[in-house]
Amino acid sequence: MSVSLLMLLLMALLPYGSPAKNVSQRCLEDTTQFLSDLNAVKPKLYAIMMYDALGKLGSNILGGNTDRLGSYTECLSAKVPSGKFQGQYCKLYVFQEGVDYSVGICVPNSCHDEDVTTLAILDIFKFKTISFVSPFPSLFTLNSTVSAVSVARCANGLFSFDAFAAICLFVSILFIVLPITGTIYAAALRWEVKFDESPAYILPSANYGSTGEFAFVVIAFLAALDSTLKCFSLQKNLPAIWTVKPSKGVCSALNGIRVLSLMWIISGHTSQMTAWQNLDNMLEWKARVLKNPIYIYSRSGPFYLGVDTFFLISGWLSSRSLLNMLHHSEKAITLKVTLKYLCNRLARLQPLHMYSICLLVGVYSAVPWGSVWEISKFHLDNCRRVWWSNLFLLNNFISVTESCNGWTWYLANDFQFYLTTPLVIFLYAKSKCGLIIFGTTLFLASFTITALLSSFFRLPVASPSDMREMSTVLYFTKYYTKPYCRYGPFLVGVLLGLFMYHQQAHILRNKVQASLGWLCAMLAMLAVISLAYAVEDSLNSYSPAAAIYQALHRTVWAAAIGWIIFACHEGYGGLANRVLSWDIWTLLAKISYACYLVHPMLIILYNGLQETLTHYSDINMFYLFFGHCLLTAITGSALTVLVEKPFEGLKQSLACKFHRMVLL
Repeated sequence: MSVSLLMLLLMALLPYGSPAKNVSQRCLEDTTQFLSDLNAVKPKLYAIMMYDALGKLGSNILGGNTDRLGSYTECLSAKVPSGKFQGQYCKLYVFQEGVDYSVGICVPNSCHDEDVTTLAILDIFKFKTISFVSPFPSLFTLNSTVSAVSVARCANGLFSFDAFAAICLFVSILFIVLPITGTIYAAALRWEVKFDESPAYILPSANYGSTGEFAFVVIAFLAALDSTLKCFSLQKNLPAIWTVKPSKGVCSALNGIRVLSLMWIISGHTSQMTAWQNLDNMLEWKARVLKNPIYIYSRSGPFYLGVDTFFLISGWLSSRSLLNMLHHSEKAITLKVTLKYLCNRLARLQPLHMYSICLLVGVYSAVPWGSVWEISKFHLDNCRRVWWSNLFLLNNFISVTESCNGWTWYLANDFQFYLTTPLVIFLYAKSKCGLIIFGTTLFLASFTITALLSSFFRLPVASPSDMREMSTVLYFTKYYTKPYCRYGPFLVGVLLGLFMYHQQAHILRNKVQASLGWLCAMLAMLAVISLAYAVEDSLNSYSPAAAIYQALHRTVWAAAIGWIIFACHEGYGGLANRVLSWDIWTLLAKISYACYLVHPMLIILYNGLQETLTHYSDINMFYLFFGHCLLTAITGSALTVLVEKPFEGLKQSLACKFHRMVLL
């Protein structure tokens, strides 16, 4: 009883203390009642639930288990019998003797962030004499009595559903409704043709005046609506995915390389994003994964070499696409051809890219997040603020550390690289010697800039998630997302595409030449991976070898993958070619773009819905990887059918209509 009376007396005096004068009266009253009911001789059930929901000190602190999340669901389910208030989940972000961690705490929902921060500083939240926010024992800190609450954040109101979120959710739903409507419309047309031989539309006779003009507008609108609904119908778009037709002139192994590279990236993101967001043994993960080359599958090489494979393939396809366009048009690089080429690329990238932003904002604003909301909130706020940088494909230069859908920096680089392809092919048509000089200059410029940046900022090579926090930020902002540092693999792809497009006779004459090429390629790939763990790139000792490696390794990797494409095309791929040419890769390659855009969203969504931290182990990551791959394939297939393929159909329809108008 004495504890309860002391608590009540303290609550009564709080409004007169200077730190507590900023706490709202309602919050003080409700907190007083909660603590009184908790510290009573017979505590009330709701108060016990609120106390039970707060985060407790756990085990394996040395492995990184410092956060104490508590129980989000139990906190929200706690309600005072009078109905005056209920539990609200908040997080206290605490800094104690070099340890930065968070504590989940359940407070009355009448309290705001500032109220909870102030009350926690005053150490009001106590059960008997035990503080809700107990410091770490002296075994783990130099002075366990010193702790400071930096800030408190409450879950209520974090994900507000405003007009921007409503528009994004509407757009997301619209591209579900349109395919359904188009499918029903196409089925109705087929049924009408089958059972009714009369024409579906009877055009009015020629007329003059306003009536005739109105009729023409109505007919034009109905024709456009008819064309649009047919483009969105599943009858048209589903066969585009499931039909396996080998593309003429395209190496069949390319699809296998693309899909396996995507799976490598998904594996890396599964491990990396989970580690960033909610591991209870973060230090154990760093010690095991970041320094051991065995775990290249969970980090995509020294750092996402699968992306450089994508750049290689993109360069290869870009040169062939422009060469095919020249073959069927004016056969010369003109401004008209260049603009058409770039517009085709924008029409390929942007519809699904911008839809993925709407999908993220709409879904993330509506999802009931759990206790691990930080990363999802970070991405949602970024998309609200700088979505326009994605529209103009400048998100690799603008707000790089706070970009919308951060993984789409790749699309900005890819389009910026595409701007150079017409110039490369123009020089190729004019002078092969000029192309060699120009290509060499581009390679050397990219290598030099990368080496200088790496040396100046002491950028890490193998472990961008190491303890050098500032170096890690600089790694992404100054090097990883910049086109002048990542251009090498794309240029390798462009030159390889040019060579293979115009080369009629086989270059490889015998198995000895092929074997020598395969040996060099395998040794190059092995060197790229192994040297990342051998060169010295510490903060105090940054060797020239690290800068040289940083400048060259991505282009060397791309050249090795380029050899695999070339050898398979020449008929010397052997078992590798047979595996990479499986039909299943062709199916998956058709949805690979959608899968790339959506898989980080699914990983963040899964992690953010967890109420407890995830424990890293190889088997856990293995299962998470396959689960994310399955959900990515399902979602990617849906987005390809619902968004990507319809826009491709609309583009072709508009191009045909424009061509007919030009002929008329």
